[in-house]
Amino acid sequence: MDMHDARQDGPAITQTYPGLDHLMIEFNQMKAFLDDPLVIVEADGVRVRDHRGQWYIDGLSAVAAVQLGHRNRPIIQAMTAQLEQVALALPLYAATEPAIALAEQLAKVTPEPLTHVKFTTGGSEANETAFKLARQYQRQTGHASKYKVISRYASYHGATLGALAASGGAARKLAFEPFPTGFVHVHPPDCYRCPFGLAYPDCGVRCAAIVDDVIRAEGPDSVAAFVAEPVIMSADGFIVPPPEYFTMLREICDRHEVLLIFDEVITGFGRLGEMFGADLYDTCPDMMTVGKGISSGYAPLAAVLLSARVAQAFWGEAADNVHFNAGHTYAGNPVACAAGLEAVRQLTNGALANGQAQGARLRAGLDALAARYEQIGRVDGHGLLLGVEFVSDRAARTPWPAAQLLCRAVAQTAKRNGLIGRMGDHIFVLAPPLTSTAEDVDEMLEILDASIAETLETFPASA
Repeated sequence: MDMHDARQDGPAITQTYPGLDHLMIEFNQMKAFLDDPLVIVEADGVRVRDHRGQWYIDGLSAVAAVQLGHRNRPIIQAMTAQLEQVALALPLYAATEPAIALAEQLAKVTPEPLTHVKFTTGGSEANETAFKLARQYQRQTGHASKYKVISRYASYHGATLGALAASGGAARKLAFEPFPTGFVHVHPPDCYRCPFGLAYPDCGVRCAAIVDDVIRAEGPDSVAAFVAEPVIMSADGFIVPPPEYFTMLREICDRHEVLLIFDEVITGFGRLGEMFGADLYDTCPDMMTVGKGISSGYAPLAAVLLSARVAQAFWGEAADNVHFNAGHTYAGNPVACAAGLEAVRQLTNGALANGQAQGARLRAGLDALAARYEQIGRVDGHGLLLGVEFVSDRAARTPWPAAQLLCRAVAQTAKRNGLIGRMGDHIFVLAPPLTSTAEDVDEMLEILDASIAETLETFPASA
């Protein structure tokens, strides 16, 4: 392992890359970033190499997107071949063959009632589109007063204004308030720290039942949709709902003629061990937003999948003016759709099954670490989206204070030792590619184990 201290590069990094002085990286304070820089210059399989020559295991698949690994030759070849045909063609007036073919494939691999596709270029855009579709649908089906969108605290639905309004994390939202009206929040289904002070299963799944209360309190004639991720992975949350949660939401939404939207931008395309979270929880939404893994991160691509019932409201003669009156220049880009076609083909031809096997192997290894280290409060997640929460007192589930964050210290040590995961204040997330091998998984576990032990040598025993 290369134990090089990245901070030694801090003062000199802008000499090598003067453009860094002009760059703003997502969710980063650039002054701090330049003190401890990371520039990725090469990637292959499950590994990436930085500007100093150190290789890391990409335990986050870039950002839970590169489902099929870096330098995937068939995806690259599919994109290259499409570039030789057409890169962008009259998006206001024409379809392209890759977009048509991918829409057909998505209708086959998504839950059966989802039959129609509206392409976008990213997850935030997909969620914005879903909210607009929900409002227009309600208006065109005789419910013009239904406009509100209910979502959950701790959720994250994107960085654009409407998607952020639906999100639930104050830290990411405060700088941009006030938001558009019409967004209502409920507490998330957090069984580890129940916001209602209850314990599953005797709780009656209050986190789902309260949605009915909120719809009634807001007025059912004002609520258009409820949006939820199958697993919440926000700024520092990792929340997995109880198994009945989504079937209860489905019934509640049906009762009040509220559309149920699944945000599967992170969880879709095999990340949870099934093709979609909807498959895992055996519940079909009215709309599903997808992104990231749809192209395995090789091109900006996302989509909203609609049920036939919802899509029917937008079908008519030109004079009816019921079409969805929105679009984006690069939505359904043919090169991106060519990547998507190959990604879906690989997922249905072995990658999903391998992801299931390696997800079980990784979960078993993380559970073994939790049994050895009392500082690990829990391991949770599905498939190859797993979170490890660090606590100062396991029995009391006490988080570490802001001035003394064990999770961040462990994550920094793991990074120096060659493993990159998602670093939160309290939760370390691993979401490696579905193409990871058993040897890759074992190496991740070995590095994490060594990094926890190394960090604890100098870290206080408790908060």
